[in-house]
Amino acid sequence: MPQIQIQEPVKTNGVRERHGAAIAELERKYPTRRSLLLPVLWLIQEEDGWISAETMEEAAEICECTTAEVMEVVSFYQMYNRAPVGKYVLGICGTLPCALCAADGLYEYLKEKLGIGWNETTADGLFTIQRRECLGACSEAPVMLVNQETETRLTRAKVDGILEECRQGKRKPYFTGRNNKQ
Repeated sequence: MPQIQIQEPVKTNGVRERHGAAIAELERKYPTRRSLLLPVLWLIQEEDGWISAETMEEAAEICECTTAEVMEVVSFYQMYNRAPVGKYVLGICGTLPCALCAADGLYEYLKEKLGIGWNETTADGLFTIQRRECLGACSEAPVMLVNQETETRLTRAKVDGILEECRQGKRKPYFTGRNNKQ
């Protein structure tokens, strides 16, 4: 006799419950449910700091698409994190103009100061270093995003000041929600 397997109920992170009003507003602005995908993912990431497999499933349900389609979008765009990140995400431009203006040296300096590499987070959960594509400020290289704020013409002294401002809580955290314990 074949055994019947009982599936566990899908655990949700309450995306619809947490963002119901914002999703309703988006539904009024966008012509189809599928067109809600990017802004729904952004809502999730603004609160959680990253897009988990569970929240991808919920986003797929909300936007009436498949989980595979959501995964394609999340993996295509650099702006979406697929793993937890620190309170402050330092996105170093890795394209040629910044490389010519010592962006690699900036990365090495941050790596030494923070004790982490690309896509790693400090033990205290404060900082994550990410490599970014062009940030659109080539004439002011080297460039780095600190969360969503562009910092230009970076020097070691300027980087030290940015790190200190972050440590003192003078900068807006990357994400605002329930997983932001710092």
